[in-house]
Amino acid sequence: MVDSRKSLHAKQQRRRANGEFAEEQDTGLPSGDTLTDFERKRLNNAMLAAETNIIMDPDVADYSQYAASRLDELVARPAKPGETDDMPLIVANLRYDPMGADGSRADYLADHVQAAYDGVPVKARDRIQLAEETRQHILDTAVDPDKALRELGLRPVQPGEHVGGPDTPRFPGELAELRYQAALKGAQTKQARYDAASEKHLAPLNEQMLGLYKANVNRGLINGSAFDDKMAFADSLHELQEDGWNPEKGKEYRQSKDFKKLEKQLLNGRKPTRRYRQLRDALCDNEREYRYFMESKPDVFDPNEKVEKPFAGLGPDVGQAAMLRLTAKHRGIEDAVRLARRDQSIEYTVADAKTHTFRSDHDELRMTYLSDGSPYKPEHTIITANGIKPASVMSWIHREKPGSPAWEQRARQRFIGGGAVGYP
Repeated sequence: MVDSRKSLHAKQQRRRANGEFAEEQDTGLPSGDTLTDFERKRLNNAMLAAETNIIMDPDVADYSQYAASRLDELVARPAKPGETDDMPLIVANLRYDPMGADGSRADYLADHVQAAYDGVPVKARDRIQLAEETRQHILDTAVDPDKALRELGLRPVQPGEHVGGPDTPRFPGELAELRYQAALKGAQTKQARYDAASEKHLAPLNEQMLGLYKANVNRGLINGSAFDDKMAFADSLHELQEDGWNPEKGKEYRQSKDFKKLEKQLLNGRKPTRRYRQLRDALCDNEREYRYFMESKPDVFDPNEKVEKPFAGLGPDVGQAAMLRLTAKHRGIEDAVRLARRDQSIEYTVADAKTHTFRSDHDELRMTYLSDGSPYKPEHTIITANGIKPASVMSWIHREKPGSPAWEQRARQRFIGGGAVGYP
């Protein structure tokens, strides 16, 4: 099939040269104007959420880099109040792109992008060109072009205009029904797989832990946690439940007079820092745990140290503490401190080699390439701009070597939906 994007680009250049678009204003950044830090971060987070959601969906994971490069080509800046949101056109451009995913997979990919940019109106670099290109994509691949064009406010199919590629069936209505049934079946199968996996990972949690899971699993993320991160957090709470962990009782102990007296004694004149409080609240739920923590002489008393949440999408009081407690249990307090400060010597590995990376603030970001072959250095890694992926750090906590049977088993259980992980 002919790449309509190239032919349309050449057509647009000819039409501009002839002055047809002389009255139109480019929707990119005005001369001398720049994005604020908030606007840039908002766009980066939306792009990252879209790419991450696509990568975590096995049906469309192979299209993540292509989708990200296309979004980078099309999105110029956030839309200002009163401006038209160009995201519906961009989503349709990806949905009907003849070079992208096809069939129901195209719907999955477009839905991930739409969800990531929900509430983030944007302006395209060139709305006129985007509208023409999207219209051509719809003519090439849509089973009901007039309906798709009407929904976007684009001009309908014109008399004599070619619709569909060389393999378009004789009866488009039949293809529309097949596509609808395939999309419906695919969505149902995918949801059933996710539901089965969620049930198996959440079933072992008692009422208290299930309440903590629901309250903390998506905190701090606009579009919620990825599916494998949710399962990782459920597994963490299950193990801590088996250990008898009760964060409410731990909090009550730390507020007691006996603890405050003991804390003053063991601090021995040192001032409690934010890092100290973070690790204390995560690891010290009784006198025995607190004494052990202080006897380990933790490096947590730098008053100038900046403290960030290490885990994406997990609440500060329970979610962060759960992962840090598991680290202290399996690797010791020193590694828990390293993990809390996102130490650059720690490597976190996930099941897909494309997402094997460090945190964004420590990465030497690898160069990637756009569809035209030009180099592009992203501003964030694939892990997340909001913290470490809980699923990716679980292998490190349990000392699993990437590619080992234990690592493969955990990855398979998370991504395919096996039973709850059996911890050593």
